[in-house]
Amino acid sequence: MPKNTARFAHCIAAIGLLLFSQSVLACLDAQALNGLADKEMQYMLQRIPPAFADAVNDQLIQGQMTAGSADACQAHWQLRLPVADIAEAQALLQADPAKQIMLAAQGYQMPEQAVLEADFAVGTGSLRVKHQDTLQTAALGKLRASVELMYAMLTQARANGQSRAQPWTGADKQALAADCQQSPSVKQPAACECYIDGLAEKYSARQVRYNRYLSTNPYAFATGNGAEFKQLDNKLQADCGLTASR
Repeated sequence: MPKNTARFAHCIAAIGLLLFSQSVLACLDAQALNGLADKEMQYMLQRIPPAFADAVNDQLIQGQMTAGSADACQAHWQLRLPVADIAEAQALLQADPAKQIMLAAQGYQMPEQAVLEADFAVGTGSLRVKHQDTLQTAALGKLRASVELMYAMLTQARANGQSRAQPWTGADKQALAADCQQSPSVKQPAACECYIDGLAEKYSARQVRYNRYLSTNPYAFATGNGAEFKQLDNKLQADCGLTASR
């Protein structure tokens, strides 16, 4: 091959590689990856029962987004879960063989290891996850479903358990008081104080949030989860003057 021709071919190849690399970086640069990580974590926080958010707040869960396959604008999501939560959820599932069989038949799988990983494609312009990767048959969809299953079981189990009880903080009581005082039936601040003190005698602040979540979940309430809390909640509202006594 003539020298000029070889040099020309080499230049074309180098330009092509440069343009390809620039297109990949434009799709998933550091800023885009950080944005994807934030979006994915927010998606999980909004969808997964509250025991997940508490683990995130306790810095027991970490997520990391990196670039995956360069030729398809793919991202790689890595989620690290606390080993203790996995062990607790696995024990709950093994104690209920019927549920274990039912969930397996429906394609659900409980996490068995601390690090979960999934590759998925995003749109080059929107940087949105491709729909096919959100399905439960895809890696990202499976990851989301398994984590949601795990923390749904933990939320239900911890709602009335004593092992996870934690002391109430001033911020906990202020948040619940602000919510209580929005009720039109509240005439005196003391009514909310009475109500909160009554809940705090039996439940931690997290357990109150878990039970309130369960009360908005028809399936959880139908299986009896949250029934004991609901009974106490109704009694305290009546005793503390938040509702008319029955």
